[in-house]
Amino acid sequence: MQTESLYSCPNTASPVPLNSLTSTPRFGTVTPNRVFVGGIDFKTNENDLRKFFAQYGSVKEVKIVNDRAGVSKGYGFITFETQEDAQKILQEVRYVYLLST
Repeated sequence: MQTESLYSCPNTASPVPLNSLTSTPRFGTVTPNRVFVGGIDFKTNENDLRKFFAQYGSVKEVKIVNDRAGVSKGYGFITFETQEDAQKILQEVRYVYLLST
């Protein structure tokens, strides 16, 4: 049985540099200008969401998360072109929340 640690083994590969990772977000990755949207009706499609959120700014990408059968899980993500556009919706939500409390 070999008891040598991984760090002292000369053939151990070094960690992958961050700049060589794919552009696909990993679990826990923060994507700039992306906003989580929960409570999406199961009949709502990505085009409906794009139209709704376009009133707050330029929408770059819309993603509704589906299960393996293709049924919506009721949440998704909106990615805006700029941080300013993403902040508009967040400010609006805070304002509506404050009015309702």
